[in-house]
Amino acid sequence: LRRKDFESMTAFLGHPQKELLWLNAADPMQPWGKLFSHEPDRAFLNVPGTAVAFWGGRPAAVFERQGKIFRIFEPEQLEQSVCLFAEEYRKGRIFAGKKRIVVKEYPALAAEAFAKSGFLREMQDYVLYR
Repeated sequence: LRRKDFESMTAFLGHPQKELLWLNAADPMQPWGKLFSHEPDRAFLNVPGTAVAFWGGRPAAVFERQGKIFRIFEPEQLEQSVCLFAEEYRKGRIFAGKKRIVVKEYPALAAEAFAKSGFLREMQDYVLYR
């Protein structure tokens, strides 16, 4: 990476916009775990099967293992994160090759946000269909 690119990225992270954004963890524009070390308690796998929500340039939530595991790092962004994920998934922007997402592991506080976002409860899981 060139020096000016690194400087512009660090300047952006120093003054981030307060906007929620989902990216594939393997996306070249996603710097955490590549250019920058993961923050304590916000580490995630940088592989194509992981989607990361960013709020103000920092990881706010993550769906790992093709959506099987959901973790929230910014609880105040929970509902907005899940709603935006569902919207982006239905548009084919996240996990484009999957016809459904089956969330098997999630914090209890996420259940209401899943229901509001269109996830269906199936046994102990939450499922989102495209």
